[in-house]
Amino acid sequence: MSRFVVDFRSRHASTVVILAVSVLLTGCASIAKGVTEAVLESGSGETEDTRMCEAEGVPFEGIEPYLARQDSLPPIGDADSSRPQVKVIYVHGMGTQRPGHSIELMQNLTRSLALDIRSPRPKTISLVHPKNSSEPLGDLTLFRFTDEDRKRDLIFYELTWSLITQPSKEAIAFDESDVYRARRASVNQTMRDFINDVAPDPIAFAGNRRELILSAIGQSSCWALSTTWSQLPESTTGQACKLDGDFGSRAAIDDIVFVTHSLGSRAILDSLQRSVRGVANVRDNRDAQRLADVLRERELQLFMLSNQLPLLEAGQDPQEITGAVEEFCGLDAPRSSERFFKSLQLVAFSDPNDVMSYSIPETWVEHYVDSRLCPKVTNVTVNISSVKSLFGLGTFANPLKAHTGYDADERIGGLMARGAGHADVAPIVRERCTWIATDESLMR
Repeated sequence: MSRFVVDFRSRHASTVVILAVSVLLTGCASIAKGVTEAVLESGSGETEDTRMCEAEGVPFEGIEPYLARQDSLPPIGDADSSRPQVKVIYVHGMGTQRPGHSIELMQNLTRSLALDIRSPRPKTISLVHPKNSSEPLGDLTLFRFTDEDRKRDLIFYELTWSLITQPSKEAIAFDESDVYRARRASVNQTMRDFINDVAPDPIAFAGNRRELILSAIGQSSCWALSTTWSQLPESTTGQACKLDGDFGSRAAIDDIVFVTHSLGSRAILDSLQRSVRGVANVRDNRDAQRLADVLRERELQLFMLSNQLPLLEAGQDPQEITGAVEEFCGLDAPRSSERFFKSLQLVAFSDPNDVMSYSIPETWVEHYVDSRLCPKVTNVTVNISSVKSLFGLGTFANPLKAHTGYDADERIGGLMARGAGHADVAPIVRERCTWIATDESLMR
């Protein structure tokens, strides 16, 4: 998020905001006192971490098995195009972002995967629209990681698309003037800065910025599916990834994982569902059809942090085909040749105290996700923000931290790295998280 969110995350700013909101919105001195005492208590000594972490639904493996398949190969070489790579594409959510915004999450994930060696510099691609090279779509920043034996090879693709919505914020830019800022209390101004930075983004996505954001995701996916790290120079500008002989050439070789935050979950699913609808329109293009044929046999994992799919479904057009997974997915599915993936594992992370994120029930997936994606769902309900007692006045958790605090949480890194619902989960997940198994046969 922007500098305003960084300010909000600090202990001092969070304390001030909690106190200010309690007093200003309720005017109740007793609540203010209770919050104050809870905050003071939270800073007094070490306490056992009892934050909730529960995973429920379809077991998922995480990224580790993809890397393990590389262990039998020779060490990585600078130009070995036949060697598979694991590619993680990260799509951010609301708020102004700059390249490098995913560093904390990236370090958390690679630490969980024991990938301790990184390229000294990232590679960058300045994304442009495939039909108009003068239309910028943001930045794609690539980082390469490996282990001490140089056997495992992971490329992290950080998409920064927020410049697309910057024009939408110009309508309220006047509010940055000292004419208005001088009239506000300092805490209220901090809150106003935060709202001005993030609130326009979902509105812009629902309006005339949506297609550009989806194009940015499409371009990021195209570069990941069509090139290796070694094929790219340190900087690529003015060049779009297009349908040509190399298009999708890595789809059958590399493993692709998507990680999203907040609004990013809505954007990536819309991009995938648009791709499903577009398959029928590219059957006369040999390169596009080759990619479609490969993806039909691939399994994809999508990790959605602070998931907002249900919230941002409002105003969406219904998908062409829903509630018909059995027709497209599975060994004996009669319409398996029409599916887009062999399976799409949706792993939705949500903190119950985040006012802007949601779990996704199976019934929601049946009604709102295109069946040709062959979706499977796992919900991870996790307390990112600690719940504090307000001394008889109830309990409280910082909702902003609940929305934005995923990046450094080791449980999140462990879940993405090695999954849940099977024997080989990360130690921190085994110790701190609960797996709730479900069995469809119990419905009979």
